Amino acid sequence: MADTAVSHLSDSLLRIGDVFTPLKWGEFAVHEFGLFDKWMGGATVFDPTMGEGNLLEALIKLGLKQDVPIGKLPTANLFGNELNTKHYEKALQKFHIQFGLDMSGNFSNCDLLSLAEKKYDLVFGNPPWQNFVDLPDGYKERIKKDFLKYDLVGSRQALLLGGSRIDLAALIIQRSIGDFLMPNGEAVFFMPLSLLLNDGANRHFRTFRVGNTDFSISKVFDFNDEDVFGGIATRYCLAHFERNQKVSYPVDYKRIQDGVWSDFAASPVFHPTDPWSITSGDERESIDTMEPILLKQESTPRQGVNTCGANDVFFFEDCVSEDEKHFRLTSKEGIESVLPKKYVFPLVVTKDFKEDETQPSKWVLLPYHPNGKALNWSDIEREPALRDYLLLHKTALENRKGTMLNANMNRGYWWALLGVGDYNFFPFKIIWEAYGKAQFRPRIFSGRWQANQSLQAFIPLKTLNEANRVLALLNNKCVEDYLLSLKMEGTMNWAQPGKIKKLIRFEEEELTLF
Repeated sequence: MADTAVSHLSDSLLRIGDVFTPLKWGEFAVHEFGLFDKWMGGATVFDPTMGEGNLLEALIKLGLKQDVPIGKLPTANLFGNELNTKHYEKALQKFHIQFGLDMSGNFSNCDLLSLAEKKYDLVFGNPPWQNFVDLPDGYKERIKKDFLKYDLVGSRQALLLGGSRIDLAALIIQRSIGDFLMPNGEAVFFMPLSLLLNDGANRHFRTFRVGNTDFSISKVFDFNDEDVFGGIATRYCLAHFERNQKVSYPVDYKRIQDGVWSDFAASPVFHPTDPWSITSGDERESIDTMEPILLKQESTPRQGVNTCGANDVFFFEDCVSEDEKHFRLTSKEGIESVLPKKYVFPLVVTKDFKEDETQPSKWVLLPYHPNGKALNWSDIEREPALRDYLLLHKTALENRKGTMLNANMNRGYWWALLGVGDYNFFPFKIIWEAYGKAQFRPRIFSGRWQANQSLQAFIPLKTLNEANRVLALLNNKCVEDYLLSLKMEGTMNWAQPGKIKKLIRFEEEELTLF
């Protein structure tokens, strides 16, 4: 019992993803979804993570603006919960000072994930915006089971891999709709756009189902360039949900640009849990004409070479021939090293997409065989220059962290990188900039060129004819239209391999159909 008490005490001091909603935008949500009239008509309203109570305050303030006396407002039907004790106490104080209300019987100071279930007509909230992987370790361990319970991951192991990027907001929304919303009730949430537009971890949320209960998402306001939350980098939206309804696509989607709201339609293109495409009529027509790109499995889109934080060891800024078998390489810090030519490769940089004739301006060391297997230590010892160089940097390489990298470390391959396989040594690659762009401009690189981490992605190919065929298909306007519809231009998720993979059908899969 003592341990539990200490745990709850420490939880009450947590500040997890605190992003308070400005009153102006709380009133915007109340107006857009008719929450005030529903509340005045007798609906109960619950904010599951209320912070200092701004959203519930917005309902009262709107009533006062309409000259409804505080005594005539159904304030007894306002309920809220907050984990952080200081925020909870400020909410109680604010409602007492501003409105003369004692809300101690309506507001609770508890973790929503352990709060006793109770049903409300309306849920109105702004849940914490924080990835599972970034939560405090003790709290993270305690709530792992809840991500499973509320159908957001397939297994506990998934939380150690890609599922660790799922946002806590998804869990709060699932529990709120599943356990605190009346049948056929409505929920309105400010939430990260990643729940709708990002690939990977959030796909489970896009089943729009918790336990045996379906819920629909019927309207979204994408705040885009509007600074609603004062410098918060997370992309966010306002969304309306209805319990015990199935999603009907396309979803009404509004996006603000320079203060003006524009109308779009939102729906997944290939699979119901895919990230949404946001389109107007003409754009959707272009995307719907896309034909799948047929490839062999060996040509699966790939990420570039990943040094796992050791760019200063593996990347070089200058390269000249030292002798028949060695290069003299210069690091970013100006340190020179001599290394075997067969393990040094030209690395693609931004300017290589702008010039017709590419000349290497950066190089990468890959201590690998052409079959994509890392050199073992006996291989390395036969190359004294490589051996001495790696030993010089052994401590730094051993100190790298990462779940995927650890598999190599545990086998003693402390010189390993990620994103290296036989595909790195195919004679042709179609490479494109996968990070921070708004145009899709793939091009063919032949020979030894390597793509650079998440900045670039590529399709490996064995013949020039095949490379030309695939490049022509990728240059079809509908491919760029599809990428732009995902509203990821300018971000790290612009054209990563998973997005391009959705446009591909593999020959091996074709054969299984017959």
